Amino acid sequence: MGAAPEDYRRAAPPHSFIHVDDFESPKALADYLHKLDTNDALFDEYFQWKGTGSFVNTFFWCRLCAMVHEIPNHQSTVYKDLERWWRGPGVCIGQEKWRDRPRTSKIIIDDY
Repeated sequence: MGAAPEDYRRAAPPHSFIHVDDFESPKALADYLHKLDTNDALFDEYFQWKGTGSFVNTFFWCRLCAMVHEIPNHQSTVYKDLERWWRGPGVCIGQEKWRDRPRTSKIIIDDY
């Protein structure tokens, strides 16, 4: 549960999550979860993406943190203007603002 299934499909590696909306009923979801609990091979399929170099595409700071921690012997760097570094000229992610992306979630909380 959470965001709409298409939001997860856009952000997460294929076959890496289970979404409640993909099932006809709570019982159908529960039956599937019980099946996963008793079938190690089926359960393991949800983790095949690990070690492939695929990132969960959060478009946010967690991705940056993960990438920095992957660099061996990384030395700290201090940026005085983080906004300029993150969205500066020639930085592809700076061409689109996440607030301008179309919202596909069924429930939108404006006062978050």
